[in-house]
Amino acid sequence: MAVAGMDEREPSPEDGRGAASSTGRTGPDGTTEANADAEELSQLRAERDHLLAERERLRHELNGPPSHPPRIPPEPPPHFPATPDAPLQEADAPPPSRRRLLVGAGAAVVMAAVAVPTAIALLDDDTDDAKDTARAKPGTHTSGDPSPTPARTPPPVAIPADPGLRPLATLKGHRGDIGTLRFSPDGKTLASSEAHDGVLRLWDVATRKQRAKALLSSLVVFKGVAFSPDGRTVATGHESRAQFWDATTLRPRGKEIAKHEDPFLSFETIAFSPDGTIFATSGFIDQEIRFYDAATHRQKATPLESKGADKLVFSPDGKTLAGVDESGMDGVRLWDVATRTQRPKPPNDFFGGSNHMAFSPDSTTLAVAGSSNDVRFFDPLTGKERGGPLDSHVGSVTGLAYATDGKSVLTADYSGLHVWDAATRKRRATISVPGATSIAQLAFSPDGRTLATLGFQDKTIHLWRLE
Repeated sequence: MAVAGMDEREPSPEDGRGAASSTGRTGPDGTTEANADAEELSQLRAERDHLLAERERLRHELNGPPSHPPRIPPEPPPHFPATPDAPLQEADAPPPSRRRLLVGAGAAVVMAAVAVPTAIALLDDDTDDAKDTARAKPGTHTSGDPSPTPARTPPPVAIPADPGLRPLATLKGHRGDIGTLRFSPDGKTLASSEAHDGVLRLWDVATRKQRAKALLSSLVVFKGVAFSPDGRTVATGHESRAQFWDATTLRPRGKEIAKHEDPFLSFETIAFSPDGTIFATSGFIDQEIRFYDAATHRQKATPLESKGADKLVFSPDGKTLAGVDESGMDGVRLWDVATRTQRPKPPNDFFGGSNHMAFSPDSTTLAVAGSSNDVRFFDPLTGKERGGPLDSHVGSVTGLAYATDGKSVLTADYSGLHVWDAATRKRRATISVPGATSIAQLAFSPDGRTLATLGFQDKTIHLWRLE
């Protein structure tokens, strides 16, 4: 079922979360409580499917999809009881445990309760924003699988000796706070998504105009956004599903991945391998990192154990996958991509929460920004620190990147942009942003010269030329 441009089948139980305790007692009729819970969960799902079908029928009677989705308030942080980590499961996993059945049952109850009000809100909302909605017919996808051939990236360039920022443009169109910025591999396209609403836009960096009509969703927020290395596909992630879109038209491209029966499954972060053959997914509440074939979207191999990866980054040579837990509870983990084995961890006492990581272009160093304003550097093979941290970084790091030639490191904070010598860790320059614009988020283009920045709770994107 497609709703306002989204190829959506049904809401996920993760949109409402619940939890219950497990006793393992046997009922009077000889059935276990787990069996009873599973049967109740099945009934709830059937009721939910009936409500969704009724919503679809009513929508067609009113001649078409809704003109604009209602605002969905941010979900509160989930609370889970103190329980041991769930065991890893193979791609063909056995039935979920009692703990997961109970959590899923609670989530299904919430979804059944809100399904009808949501449908009414969708049907009653009548605005002029329908012109800005990318629609797709229910059950259809555009043809063509992502190519494993990476796009041709610009050649490496050095940061000028006395750098400055020249304003290029201000991109306007978002009505809510922007949460994510991502450049395409060739640097010609910029993707932006909103932090609290299901809105995704693509911008032509050269013309400063949108490449396609905005993609709007009434049921998901695009928390993870990633371009495939060939630049043809944009992947978006949410707690309940990963979806794939043509990077020119924003029409569906290939099958989405959604597992509604598992409330611990998440796709909040998505990362493609540099060769374009696989991608990895995970999220805040997820206990695994999973790999998928980029062409078929089918899961590959055994998932990796994780306690919540808010950000995943492949090294440029594709041999290492780094994951970081923003809460600071699990720190940074490193895996060998070929063998799927974990490498030694960097020390956990440094981080205390972070989601800024960047590999050097030669893949020999991983830079990580911690919550204490430090930026430190680690060997991705051994987990040991390489040299000292950046010298006297003062503000909280809001952006982190290597220059394309690997000789400089760029950081951003609310005061401006800083350039550091990658070898000595000494500050080379501090660049004040023209117009006293703060930098709450930074995206560095593969061309080594173009930057996109956001201010705090900003609804506009600022493009700059580093020269």
